[in-house]
Amino acid sequence: MRLLYTLVLLLLAPFAFVWFAWRGYRQTGSADKLGERLGSSPFLQPGMAIWVHGASVGEIRAAAPLVQTLHRRFPERPILVTTFSATGRRHARQLFGDKVMVSLAPYDLPFFVSRFLQSTRPAVAVIMETEIWPNLYAACEKRNIPMLLVSARMSARSFETYSKYASLTRGALRRLQAVAAQSEADAARFKALGAPEDRLTVMGNLKFDVQAGPDLKAAGQALRQRLFGHAGVLVAGSTREGEEPILLEAFRKLLQSQPNTVLVLAPRHPERASAVTAAIGAAGFGFRRLSGGEAPVMPGEVLLVDVLGQLMKFFAAGDLAFVGGTLVPVGGHNLLEPAAVGLPVLAGPYLENVKDVAQMLQEAGVLTPVTDADSVAAAAAWLLGNPGTRRSIGDVAEAKVMENRGALDRAVELVRSQLTRR
Repeated sequence: MRLLYTLVLLLLAPFAFVWFAWRGYRQTGSADKLGERLGSSPFLQPGMAIWVHGASVGEIRAAAPLVQTLHRRFPERPILVTTFSATGRRHARQLFGDKVMVSLAPYDLPFFVSRFLQSTRPAVAVIMETEIWPNLYAACEKRNIPMLLVSARMSARSFETYSKYASLTRGALRRLQAVAAQSEADAARFKALGAPEDRLTVMGNLKFDVQAGPDLKAAGQALRQRLFGHAGVLVAGSTREGEEPILLEAFRKLLQSQPNTVLVLAPRHPERASAVTAAIGAAGFGFRRLSGGEAPVMPGEVLLVDVLGQLMKFFAAGDLAFVGGTLVPVGGHNLLEPAAVGLPVLAGPYLENVKDVAQMLQEAGVLTPVTDADSVAAAAAWLLGNPGTRRSIGDVAEAKVMENRGALDRAVELVRSQLTRR
């Protein structure tokens, strides 16, 4: 089955080269790192590096506390961070600077994977969330590189997809040293797909360990004073195509009752900035782009955050948040980032990727479900018009994040246990 999988990938490889090159140029404005996709990597001392892999921006953000903690706990070990997207690579460089090495992960073809592992020869591989690559897993097992799937997530939709290739998935999962799932439901799905029960644990969600301390809050409040003054601030983060027109119409309706309000729009993919700019212009709003420099935003205007790595700071500067990928069938992005800085959260009905977190926040009264422009405007107007209640909801949100932390310590312990065996 893995041979058939490899043959299919070989047939698709030329198209993948073109697609990744086009997508990378759209995302970053520069050529794709083809050498890295073919397995090129810095040569590292055998058996020393800790390798952390996340698919794209969301997984890199979730991995940030883990990477930073591993850097502090094991300063003698180089850390390699890989991702599959050009924006993920750029975001990792912005997050970690020179503390770690950053690269694109190779295509999952045996010769590219072998070239990558021959250069890096990591002591342990830490894979984030739902990354199952049969050839990579087999190559790591052959070289005695232990692999850990941490903060492992398996949505119902992903489970259906992987179930169609049961033998291939089962073979890959049995090569892992540990599958540390986010929840009991995730663990049950991994077990049903063939993960050995004795290697399955429930560690919780690393996203609860998002860094949201006093420094971030202070930076957010300073940003608020510089840009927004006394205006109310609705921050719409990680928005996807099709959501911005809904949010702009909601903002128009919101201004009828809360005229002293600004909208911060932060698209999930900054390369969509031109399309979002066109939507803002078509809606008739005045706006500014963050890439043009910081300047005060007047009530009734929109600030377009077209720069990576700024969203948490804007959440810390806001009054309430909408989380994208939820009004269109994407499945939802990170609900915990705004909750961690004490914001009430609005989200649409498409929440399958964050189902457990969404249920927890909704039961706590932190998450308000919305479905269209009218419901977004009504929820935002009520929250902005009741500042005392809004702050109380924010306190509950922050407390919920705090009480569910601990996945970071469990992940670090898993890594430590493998390193001590090397």
